[in-house]
Amino acid sequence: MPFLSVIIPAYNESERLPETLRMVREYLERQNFTYEVLLIDDGSTDTTVKLAEKISADFPALKVVKNAQNKGKGGVVRQGMLMAKGEWRLFMDADHATPISEFDKFIPELGNAEVIIGSRYLHPDSIKVRQPLKRRIGSRGFNWLVQRSILPGIVDTQCGFKAFSAKAAEDIFPLQSLQRWAFDAEILTIANELGYKIIEVPVDWYDATASRFRARQAVAQLLHDLKVIRHKVKTKQYRHEPTS
Repeated sequence: MPFLSVIIPAYNESERLPETLRMVREYLERQNFTYEVLLIDDGSTDTTVKLAEKISADFPALKVVKNAQNKGKGGVVRQGMLMAKGEWRLFMDADHATPISEFDKFIPELGNAEVIIGSRYLHPDSIKVRQPLKRRIGSRGFNWLVQRSILPGIVDTQCGFKAFSAKAAEDIFPLQSLQRWAFDAEILTIANELGYKIIEVPVDWYDATASRFRARQAVAQLLHDLKVIRHKVKTKQYRHEPTS
């Protein structure tokens, strides 16, 4: 049983993935804990899988999981979290927007909570490369809605750098239903509904210029998903008994 599982969802990431995996490997090889890396491909149509498999031949801790169809980021994060064996399970973006080395900031908090999430907004110096203005407005606007409708007190629900204990992951992710942009808000809502303490930690973050998020196209879906989450909270659909 490894101490840390690193889950990396990937869709058509052939250009950025090799450098991300190199940095992940270099970081993990410096640590004194055991680990595994799960690259969960989301139905890529480029050479993402081929490249990852080539890298895995010289990186035994890397397991490449191929999905024939696109599930959405939330779907493959859920898949990876439930496949993982680690005592702690971290998911991070394939574009390395938050460097794997920022996990160092999580380590002091591992005994204080079972859900630890990276935040771009707790510290004014966290954002190293800023998003274009329209994306900043969309991102902050969505966070504002989430805070006021379902998750008061969580400053940044959408940063793609989150860690869960094995117990928390196995309680939370089976209840996840959203597969795309709002899944972060849903899994944190589930954690909250199950009584898990959530700690936010400021992390460095670099905007990835090739991000596929399009705020205008996503607004209607995000608003719909927030309604779904609120309905499930109201009808107590996130309140199963946690595992013993």
